[in-house]
Amino acid sequence: MRYLERAFAALGAVIAVVLIVLAVDILAVSRDLSDDDFRFQSAPTRQRSLWNDLGLLPGSSTVQALGLEDDLSYRRTVALFVLAQPGRVSDTGPQVEAARGQAALELTRRSRAEPDSRRRSQLLNFLGLIPLARSLDDPEERSQVLRAAIGTFQSAVRVDPENADAKWNLEAVLRDFNYAGLPPNSPSGEAAGGQRSSPGGAVGSGY
Repeated sequence: MRYLERAFAALGAVIAVVLIVLAVDILAVSRDLSDDDFRFQSAPTRQRSLWNDLGLLPGSSTVQALGLEDDLSYRRTVALFVLAQPGRVSDTGPQVEAARGQAALELTRRSRAEPDSRRRSQLLNFLGLIPLARSLDDPEERSQVLRAAIGTFQSAVRVDPENADAKWNLEAVLRDFNYAGLPPNSPSGEAAGGQRSSPGGAVGSGY
């Protein structure tokens, strides 16, 4: 009996230590997550390797236990999109072009895997903006880019009909599509209203 009592006491002590360590690590993960969120919001284009190695335990044990993987993946993908400088059209240079290529690949991958419809819609919205940052003089190439963007924004709206940014971007690209002298009928069958975006300029909302 005494042996069992000692064994149970030892087991209880181990469990207590594990729970204490886990509680401390949960606080550390929450703190690190908030700190990295603040850094990103303060200077989004200057930050690197955010939301990695959160907490005290190795291997993101607490992150996995809390089910934060999707949240962190979404944050990292948005950070890549911001680094791609979607609002900048001219004089981008090879580094920005490479960042845009990487962002487009990750946005495509993440938009397929994202379980949350609101976030998935926003990722599609970002994906539609990437090619619009390029200044294109060739009418045929511009037509292809606009058609692809229209399709992506339409997908974003279908996934989340409440995504106002995606709706705005869809209308803006449809106006640009018609202004460029391309077929007047909108591929979505929707009328585009509001101000016309500047041809060749960056359009977009939500970034």
